[in-house]
Amino acid sequence: MNVLFLQEQPCIRALKYAHGLKKYGKKLRLFFGFCGKTLSELYGHGDELFLEWIKLDGVPEEAIPDIIKGLRIDLIHSQNAPDDLTVASIRSLGNGFPIIHDIHDLISIRNTPYDDGIDRINPHHQHVWKQERTAIEQSRGIIAVSEEIISIVRQKYNLDSPKVLVFPNLVSEDMIPGFLKPKLSEMYGGTHIVYEGHLDNHNRGGHYDLLEIFREIAGQGIHIHIYGSRESDLYRDLGSENGFVHYHGSLPSKLLLEEITQYDFGWAGFNISVNKTHTDTVLANKTIEYISAGLPVISFPHRAQKKFIETHNVGIVIEDLSGLKRSLQHPRMDGIRSSVLHQRCSFTVKNNIGTLYDFYRNCLLQ
Repeated sequence: MNVLFLQEQPCIRALKYAHGLKKYGKKLRLFFGFCGKTLSELYGHGDELFLEWIKLDGVPEEAIPDIIKGLRIDLIHSQNAPDDLTVASIRSLGNGFPIIHDIHDLISIRNTPYDDGIDRINPHHQHVWKQERTAIEQSRGIIAVSEEIISIVRQKYNLDSPKVLVFPNLVSEDMIPGFLKPKLSEMYGGTHIVYEGHLDNHNRGGHYDLLEIFREIAGQGIHIHIYGSRESDLYRDLGSENGFVHYHGSLPSKLLLEEITQYDFGWAGFNISVNKTHTDTVLANKTIEYISAGLPVISFPHRAQKKFIETHNVGIVIEDLSGLKRSLQHPRMDGIRSSVLHQRCSFTVKNNIGTLYDFYRNCLLQ
C-alpha cells in the first residue's frame, strides 16, 4: 500500500503516525507532500520515515495528480489544518479516489487564525467554512483527535461516510523517557510546574495566550517552567520580570521529554477567552507527553481533556486558578502520581496503530 501524507506544515502528529506505521515494513510505503518545513527541519528527525518528500510549490491541484500517478499512490492521508490540501485533492482527483481527511483542528469553531508557522493570507470565514465542508463531506474517511470533534462535525455537516476513526494525540513509544530525573522540588523545595508547546505572541485572548495564566501561577509562589515549540521574546521577558517564571527556550522532542521529568506537574490549561468551543475539543499532545514523563496533568475543564484526565486518574481539573497551590498539596495527589507512573507507557501510538492501518484498508475497499 502506497500512502501519501499531505499537510502544509508537517506536524508532530504526522511524525508519530509514521513512527507507529514502521511496524508494517514493506507492506506500507509512506510519502509526504508538503509546503513548509520537513519534520527533520522542525523536530530534528522524521524525514527518514518517508521514502520521498515532495515540495508542493505552485498550485497543489496541478501537482497532486502527477504525484499520484508517478508514485502509484493508493490512498491519501491529508492532515489539516488548514483544509486546503484535502480540497485540492478532491478537486483534482474526484471523490472516487480514496482520500482520508484527518481533523487535528476544526477551523470553523476558532476565532483566531491557525498558526503553523507558514505565512499566509488568512481567508475570510466563509471561505474557511466552505473548504472545511468540502473536505469533511467529500472525503472517503474522517479521522479526528477526539469524540468531541466528531460530535460537532455531525451537527454542522452531512457526514455520510460510515468510515470515522477517533485517534487521540498519543505518544511515540521511543519518545518515552527511559529514566526519571530527580525532582527539583526534592532538591531545592517549592512546587514546579512545566509547560511545553505552542505560545501565542500575537492573538490576545487566543487559547495559547498564556501570559496572564503564568503570571497568576507565579504569583502564588509556584515555579512555572516554559519550553516553547518556537522561541518567544514575550515569554522570555516574562521570565525576567518574575523569579518564579523560568523560560528555557525550545528543545528537540525526545530531549524535552527527558528534561521535563524533573518537574512535579504538567500544565495543559488553555485561555478560553475567545476559543472556548475549540478548547473543549482538544486532547493536546502535551497532555499525553506529560504523563509519559511521569507528570500529573493540570487542566481547566476543557471537555475532551477533562474526560481523559478523570477517566484515567492522571491529573486534576480546576475551575480557576484560585487555590491552585492548595489543590496541588491535597492528599489525593499521592494516588494520582502513582496512577500516572503506572500508566505512563500505556498511551502510545504503537499500542493503537493497528486501528489506523485497518482504517486505511477499509477505506481502500469501499
